[in-house]
Order: sequence, then C-alpha cells, then structure tokens
Amino acid sequence: MFSRVEKLLAWFDSVVPVGTPKRKVLQIVSLILTVEGISVLTLFSYVGIGVGLLSLVIGLLLMFLMYRGSRAALRESGPPGIRFIESIVRLVGGDYIVMIFGALVIMLVLSYNAFVSARPAIGDVDMISLMFGAAVLLYPVLADRFRVEIGFALLFLGFVVAFLVVPQVVMALSGSDGSSSVGNWYVHYMLAAPFAGILDVIGIESSSSGNLVTIQFQSGELQTLAISAYCAGLYSFSIFLSAFFSFVLVFESMGRKALVAVLLLGLAVAYVGNIFRMVVIGIVGYYRGIEALHWAHENAGWILFLAWSAVFWWLILSHSPKESTREPDAAEVN
Repeated sequence: MFSRVEKLLAWFDSVVPVGTPKRKVLQIVSLILTVEGISVLTLFSYVGIGVGLLSLVIGLLLMFLMYRGSRAALRESGPPGIRFIESIVRLVGGDYIVMIFGALVIMLVLSYNAFVSARPAIGDVDMISLMFGAAVLLYPVLADRFRVEIGFALLFLGFVVAFLVVPQVVMALSGSDGSSSVGNWYVHYMLAAPFAGILDVIGIESSSSGNLVTIQFQSGELQTLAISAYCAGLYSFSIFLSAFFSFVLVFESMGRKALVAVLLLGLAVAYVGNIFRMVVIGIVGYYRGIEALHWAHENAGWILFLAWSAVFWWLILSHSPKESTREPDAAEVN
C-alpha cells in the first residue's frame, strides 16, 4: 500500500513540480477548500453538511499531496504553527495524554447534550467542539503522514473554539445574554440601520429600532426580525480570524505591515459580506414569505461566506511571493 502511495506522490510531483505556477494554484485551491469545508461545517446547516465534508476531504487530500515529511524533522524546522503544536504535545506529556483529552472533549459535549441541555440536538457550538475534540484525538495518529493537514485543522478549530465557543460558554455560565452598550451600538448602527436603509433604497419598506428590523413584505404583511449573534457577524468574523491566523502560522510568512493590512482588509470584506447576506435574506422574505426567509437565514450564510472568502483567499495567495508559501525541504520528504 505504501509503495502505491509513494508512486502517487512521485507522479504528482512530476505533473505539478514544486515552485511552478500550477503548484501555486493547487496550494490556493487546497487552502480554500480546507478552510471553507471546516467553515461550512462550523456554520452548521443540515443542507450544507455534505458540501462541507466534500470540500474538506478534497482540500486535505490536495494538502497531503503537496506537504509531507517526517514529524521529527518538523519538530526542529517546520512552520511555527506546527512547532507550537508539537511543543504543546511534549508539554502535556505526550500523544496518549493528547488523545485522552480529545476523547474527553467529545464525551463532555455528547453527555451535556444528552443529560443536561434543554435542547439535546447537535447545534453549531456543539459541532465546533466535537470537531475540535476529534482533531485533538486524531492528531497523534495522523501527524506522521498528514502533519500539515491535521496541524492546520487543529489550529483553525482551536482558534474558533477560543474566539467563538469559549465566550459563549462563559456568558452562559454567568447568566449574561451577551448584551452591552458597545454591542447594542454596533448592532443598531452598523447592522440593523444599514440593513433597513439598503432595503428601503431598493424599494422594500423597512425600519429599524435597536436590534429589530421591521419589513413590509410584498403581501403587505409586517415582519419584525431580531438580529442575533449569528446575524451580527460573530460567526463569520471568528471563522475568518481563525483561518487567517492559522494560515499565517502554517503556510505564509508575512511582514507586520502586510499582515495588518490583509487582516483589516479581510475584516472589512467580512463586514460587507455579512450586510449583503442580511439584505439577501430580506429580499427573499419580501418576495417569498417568512418560510423562505427562514430557509435563506439557515443557508445563505454559509453559501455567501464560501463565495466571498474563497475570492479573498484566492486574491491573497495569488499575489503572494512564490517562495513565501512553505514547502517541505527535500530532506523532510519521505
């Protein structure tokens, strides 16, 4: 079996040599598919699960074909993100401790849903936590041959947990609803007001008050929509930041100015993309009614997120220097 894998890798390197434009294109595609696969699963839509899994599998397969080497070599000379993971593994006591921790995360999420939660169905935060637990559990098993793939996925999901899951858990345990004067200001002036204003401009009568937007549908029915954390862009911002930091730590070296510029550009695009998503949902509701609006709310997020973030990553990677994308040294290749 391993001889067949080696032949496949040799054939792939001969067809797409290191440093060529074709290799660069595949690096872009592999990153986009991997990030978007995880993102679609994280944004959690039953309709999008198949799309997310397919995107993730193809992206990881392409990564495997382009990045491989011995785990021992990368402990000393790999990307900083991979070295960071390896240092954590050594610090906690080795592979078995890491695997036990991953299994405990999965068991904790499932047990909480089954015996404690008032809503036992698997939701978005549960999906993120289960994926993170699975990545931790599988890292020691897959690191020898799929080091970059599983390392990138683990970093990405770890950042998502830090940016998205942990704050929600802390707020839930403290009994807070997450509202604040700053949050209310942002939701009203940066989301609800622009959302209603754009609908008005295109001929759909709308008004906003706080986090509420009232739309008069084509049928004459008035519907009031509340902008939640999902609508506020919390998910898309968290996922973008997680993908960006993981990308920099594993794939691409950036100077401080370039890093800040790209980060700010990405956040701006995420904000505009979120407003556009809300407007699309409003238009669907106006013409097709409340049930269609609910469907669009459930699925437009991951579809539009996939579209704008894929274009963003394509532009960033296609304009980065060829030599900046990390490739394994010849000594690291099996």
